[in-house]
Amino acid sequence: MENDKIYELVEEINSISKLINRKISSGKHRKFTITTLMIMNQLRIGNVKTLTGISETLGIPNSTVSVVVDKLVNLGIVRRERDKKDRRKVLIYIEDEGLQQEEQVIKYRMEYFRDLFRNASDEEINCILKGLKILEKFMDESSQR
Repeated sequence: MENDKIYELVEEINSISKLINRKISSGKHRKFTITTLMIMNQLRIGNVKTLTGISETLGIPNSTVSVVVDKLVNLGIVRRERDKKDRRKVLIYIEDEGLQQEEQVIKYRMEYFRDLFRNASDEEINCILKGLKILEKFMDESSQR
């Protein structure tokens, strides 16, 4: 594939990512970036409860996770607790308020995309889905190398 096409692909992915993040992080939900939502999701699932665990699971630098968690603690959305078995370890838990906020943001996001695609034909939706699945496949294969 020629470099111009690769450059065009990268630019489109960046552009779409910025548009989604800007839209999801606007209005009454502006405190919730995609990174914030990914961290809240991990805490809701409950598999990961430490900064390092979240960082490794999401592939986000520990420092970024720490800054986001600090903001979420200040908003009353998550809390930090020392592990009773290992006092050096700090565990992070999502609060009920965080669960409610995440649910509202997810509903908002679904409404946004439902509205965005309301005039799209089934063929256009299928084309977008196919392209995204192909992108995911290539990204998954490259991460396994």
